Amino acid sequence: MSKICELPPFNIDQAARAVKNQFGIEASLHVLNGERDLNYLVTAESDQFVFKIANREESHAMLECQHQALQHLATHQVVPQLASSIVSLNGSVIETINSDDGDKYFCRLLRYVEGQLLATVQPQSVELLIDIGKTLALIDRALHGFNHQALKRPLLWNMNDGLNTVGRFKPLLDNVSKRKLVAHFESQFHATVLPLLKNLRTGVIHNDANDNNVLVYEDDRQCVNSVIDFGDMVYSWLAVEPAVAAAYAMLGKDEPLEVAAAIIGGYHNQLPLLEPEISALYHFITMRLCMSVCICAYQRSVEPDNKYLSISEQPAWELLHRLRDISPAAALEIFRDACVNRQSR
Repeated sequence: MSKICELPPFNIDQAARAVKNQFGIEASLHVLNGERDLNYLVTAESDQFVFKIANREESHAMLECQHQALQHLATHQVVPQLASSIVSLNGSVIETINSDDGDKYFCRLLRYVEGQLLATVQPQSVELLIDIGKTLALIDRALHGFNHQALKRPLLWNMNDGLNTVGRFKPLLDNVSKRKLVAHFESQFHATVLPLLKNLRTGVIHNDANDNNVLVYEDDRQCVNSVIDFGDMVYSWLAVEPAVAAAYAMLGKDEPLEVAAAIIGGYHNQLPLLEPEISALYHFITMRLCMSVCICAYQRSVEPDNKYLSISEQPAWELLHRLRDISPAAALEIFRDACVNRQSR
């Protein structure tokens, strides 16, 4: 059994004791969702935090990388709020907690960021979608030149290895029609994107702007307050950033290509995309969706009781079926038009 998908073996009482012993905060805890890590909302008398116990396979170096990236972004003031790290009683931002078996897990306490999860914002205005794209572009611009050795780690969600990931887990899909649908998009990606790769820019990207990682102001403003969870941060093609955000935002929408176009146009407004990058966007979107359903099949085989792992599976399948009937050339024209119109404003 892979350790990548196993949640750390701690209960809420153990987590509360760790918060008190490591950070000197006596508080009540509430369980939050998590794919690989245990996450808790920590409520003290006058403040709130998020306590994170990392997956056993998460390295100290990658947690350090996340901390440094957040510090870097805070310096550049690219978003109104960021989940900054709280220093422990020992003067560290990364501590350890021992399981009953004696295994050590890394843990952190982060400042809680106020805001409404994008997942709970309905309807999502065009202005909000544009602002998501703009915010991600500002993050990527600020991370230009940022580097850390931990970014070289293997990661299931790295688009650079998307074809291999899909090929590895596609056999776990539960019927032939699903495997054929994924194979359809694999073929398109192979034929269209691989010849473009030499013309695509690269950089450090957030890589996971799903609707549980984007926070929106809780008042009437339809704009982004923060982007959280940099655990999937990776060195990849820049165009993957708006494509990933678009793939998640398109789920369950009546006009998915228009949703994607708004995010892409917002990104292009702050970090103009080159023509080869625009040409790759549709295929990055479909590949991310294929990765999602294939990785979900794998994760479910490892941890069948973790319902969070399947949160986007059915909407992803529905969207893939819809995109199969859309010409990539038609999608390209919509995305290209969004970039031209957004750049002119």
